[in-house]
Amino acid sequence: MSKCEEEFNPWPSFVDIFSSVILVMLLFLLVLLVNLGFYAQFKYKVSYTGSITTDELILNSTPSPIKVDDLEKKEEQKEESTQTVVQQMQAEVVRLRKIIKERTTKAKELEEAEIEAGGIDVADNRDDDKAPKQLIVETDDYFIVTFKKNEIFFDNGITKELKIFIKNAQEKYKNHKILISASDIKGRASATVAKQVSLTRSIGARNLIRKLGYEKRDVRIDLLADTKVKEQINDENGYLLIRIKK
Repeated sequence: MSKCEEEFNPWPSFVDIFSSVILVMLLFLLVLLVNLGFYAQFKYKVSYTGSITTDELILNSTPSPIKVDDLEKKEEQKEESTQTVVQQMQAEVVRLRKIIKERTTKAKELEEAEIEAGGIDVADNRDDDKAPKQLIVETDDYFIVTFKKNEIFFDNGITKELKIFIKNAQEKYKNHKILISASDIKGRASATVAKQVSLTRSIGARNLIRKLGYEKRDVRIDLLADTKVKEQINDENGYLLIRIKK
């Protein structure tokens, strides 16, 4: 005896599940719309707790005379402040011009003092009557300066004598050059130190002579030149020989 079987039909189960899904989605959408409507009222809500009267509207459109006076006072205060600032700036300009003038005068005085002194000399800070003097030997063609101990620069007296010697040479010889050589200090343990002192003395003399109207090419230093002279001089502390080359 054979048993009769029916075919499987999936559609009833599919419709049941699909309708359940649609209902859940509709419920979710409904909850979402309710939340959006609830929170939207806080974002776009405009509230005003005060009140606007007609007088206030008129005052805002046309300022009262009291406010106009306040504006005029502010303008006057602003003009006074501007004038005060301008006066302060003018006073500052006058003060700066005065300082510049004073400094320019001092610079000229220092330059003239350098021409007179030829550098910084420790002997100038002492009493000129009591301090021993640098010695010179002068002829028509050369000028010799001896030093005391380790001095480098000329004192004021030597500088004045040198200026006279240079002036006479300029008047006597139109085209000439000046050669500077130095004799080293005697009895020094280090020959290098003695050479350095001689070179420093020569450079100081050259700078001084150049300030008296000579070009750089017309004043030369020759430390290897012969410094022997016929005059008897004390060469223990070295000396400078300034020669006129015709």
